[in-house]
Amino acid sequence: MKRFSVLIVLTALLVVAAAGAVQAKELARAELKVRIEIPVMQRLTVLEPADIYFQYPGDGQAVELKNVGRIRVQSNADWALTVGAVTDGNVKVAVRPAGDRTARWQYVDGTGGVFTGPYGAHDISWDVRIEANRFGNAGNQNQQGRVQLYFTLGRL
Repeated sequence: MKRFSVLIVLTALLVVAAAGAVQAKELARAELKVRIEIPVMQRLTVLEPADIYFQYPGDGQAVELKNVGRIRVQSNADWALTVGAVTDGNVKVAVRPAGDRTARWQYVDGTGGVFTGPYGAHDISWDVRIEANRFGNAGNQNQQGRVQLYFTLGRL
């Protein structure tokens, strides 16, 4: 019985060795290229409106507010965000992303300031600086003013 088992094992090894010696030939080769274009998706959501009420600053002074409003930018492409301001007075308004002390202030009255960012989802709030116009606000100093920020999102 032992000889029979050994004979079966040797036969199996011989079959496996012979099968390894047989080489497979490639019968055909094909290549398929697929190109998918994904359209740009961008979404701007105002989570907290940037509606500011303030006391008019005196000549040469500025009012600075931290973490004003909050928006969410969602995009599958790099983006550019234009920030503008609507005021009811004789002031200049500048903004920068909240918490970024190295970011430069951008004036947002007129054509607005432009901020850019990479694809993904980003929550952004703003530091806002309201300055007295160089022509002076002497008549407005004890009055309350209002500033509203508005946003336009586009592709970079």
